[in-house]
Amino acid sequence: MPTCSFCKKHYNTPRGLTVFTFDGRSIHFCSSKCKRNLDLKRDPKKVNWIKREEKGKKAEIEAERKAELEEAKVEEAEEKVKPAEKSKDKEEKKE
Repeated sequence: MPTCSFCKKHYNTPRGLTVFTFDGRSIHFCSSKCKRNLDLKRDPKKVNWIKREEKGKKAEIEAERKAELEEAKVEEAEEKVKPAEKSKDKEEKKE
């Protein structure tokens, strides 16, 4: 999923402009507005139209991501245990 090099906005569908530099880097822009502002050497931190996440929101989002990762790890561990339990059940049935 590309990210705009100026406003740091994530977008799924291919849109905007992608510039490939001579040294092999690719620079993604979501709109011509972002490209023009970068060409004018404006600082994205000082431009008012860019929506920035507040520090509190960032912390909440990171905590949610960590919780989701932990849940996924627990689910994977449970899935690994289930096949082992099935083999034990088969052995008990054979006896």
